[in-house]
Amino acid sequence: MIEKQILIEIATTLKKSIEVEIFKPRKSTTYGGPGMPGIPKPVSGKFPTPISPAVASGNLINSIKVFWDGGFDKGGIPELVVEMPLSGLFVDQGRRPGKFPPLLPILQWIREKPVSRFRSADGRFLSNNVRAFFIQRSIGKYGYGGNNFLNKAFEKALPIILDELGDAAAAFFEFQLDSKNITIRYTE
Repeated sequence: MIEKQILIEIATTLKKSIEVEIFKPRKSTTYGGPGMPGIPKPVSGKFPTPISPAVASGNLINSIKVFWDGGFDKGGIPELVVEMPLSGLFVDQGRRPGKFPPLLPILQWIREKPVSRFRSADGRFLSNNVRAFFIQRSIGKYGYGGNNFLNKAFEKALPIILDELGDAAAAFFEFQLDSKNITIRYTE
């Protein structure tokens, strides 16, 4: 059995890898399906869709926990758990088009993330409520393409674990991935 300290280091490495993937800038895309890339959102007006990371307040990153559960006391195989808020599901897998999303989280996101101001046809700046409605309408019409940060983080963590912790730790982590012994828990 692999040592408990190495398991803690694997969890720490995976958490860092998840943070790196969330902070990577990307273009806003339409919904393409779980794990499937969407197409870039249509550009309206004269400004292209900005490229930015999926981070506004940092609440998602600060809320993600990666830890091992069970298996330590009875010599069994512990289970790797990634715990995050439900919003992480939408950042990772996206949101289908159809119904409008709730307006309140979009308003909060606009206040926390520096979203460029919108102008009306006569050149006046639009209020946050109007901007939130336009974003809400766009998500309702096109969906939201996820950035698949969990799978990318798992793939990028494996060579880091191999380099820093050795063959046994990398083989154990790869076994966890292959046997799907990783649980993603979403909290409210």
